[in-house]
Amino acid sequence: MIYSEAGILDLAEQYFRQALSMEPEKPVRLNNLAWFFINNDRNINEGLDLVEKALELTPDNYIFLHTKGWGLYKQGKYQEAYDILQKSWDIRRQREGYEHIAYLHLEEAKKAVARHLVE
Repeated sequence: MIYSEAGILDLAEQYFRQALSMEPEKPVRLNNLAWFFINNDRNINEGLDLVEKALELTPDNYIFLHTKGWGLYKQGKYQEAYDILQKSWDIRRQREGYEHIAYLHLEEAKKAVARHLVE
C-alpha cells in the first residue's frame, strides 16, 4: 500500500501480486490488487475479474462491492456501477457507518447516470 500511495506503481503492483500469489484464495488479497488496478487506471478488466472472484467468496462484502462498482464506473457502465455502489453504500451504512470516498464515488455514479439519461 505504501508504494501505491507514494505513486511507485510498478513496485506496488509487484508486491500486490506477490501477496496474492502467497494467499491466492484470500478475498482481501484479490480485492487489494483489484482496487489497485481500478483506482489507478492500470488494468480495469483484470481488476474486475479479481474482485469478481473475491465476491464469489464473500458476496455481500461492501468493500468488494465498492471496488466492483468503481471499476464499472470507470468502464462507463454508469447504471450498473450506480446500482452496485448503492448496494455497497447501504450495506456499509448498516455495518460500519460513513466513508467519504465511498460517498463521493456513489455521487459521481449518480451524476453520470443522470447525465446519460438527458443525452
